[in-house]
Amino acid sequence: MPVSDVPPGLEPVSSIKVVAAGGDSRWLPYAGKAIFSNVVPVDEREGKILLAFRVDGFGRNKYNPFSGPIQPGSNPLKAATRDLQAVDISKLGKLIVVLEGNAIALDVDVFRTTSWRGDVADTLEVRPRWFSAPTALSSGSPKLPAVPWDQMFEDNKFWFPLLTEGKYFIGRIDFGAPSPGEDVGPLLRYWFATV
Repeated sequence: MPVSDVPPGLEPVSSIKVVAAGGDSRWLPYAGKAIFSNVVPVDEREGKILLAFRVDGFGRNKYNPFSGPIQPGSNPLKAATRDLQAVDISKLGKLIVVLEGNAIALDVDVFRTTSWRGDVADTLEVRPRWFSAPTALSSGSPKLPAVPWDQMFEDNKFWFPLLTEGKYFIGRIDFGAPSPGEDVGPLLRYWFATV
């Protein structure tokens, strides 16, 4: 694929395979980036992933990866490791998310952890829940509910399978203007590729 076909905001790479794309090619403009990290705990043997149901903040009333902005003096890997006490963690993706009407894009490093310390427990901001998800080692857990795609941001269905399979990916997502009380509007355009 020619480097010119990679959406704006993503670093050009020499060898990619586009796995999903939609909408037109009129990518939304933005003036700067805010750095975020997303972390998804994956239990490969049992074929399950841990998602956070957001009770407060961005993504409220949706299941999301564990995420947050990067504080000054930190970096995405340190934040991802700290928040979940991750022991075995790897970066598997880079997402640029642009929200119509917002001059700042979200520059998201996506991590996967297969080993962590501590117990899963509800907090004031999130309610963690396990879901069945096929991985490289398992077809998914029959004892758990399937990933609740209808309670997640629309783009997740394109890149979550890549993450659970351990494939490195890059992606760009543009969302339209949100309705009152919503964080994002409709999915306008998207592009995902494995590297």
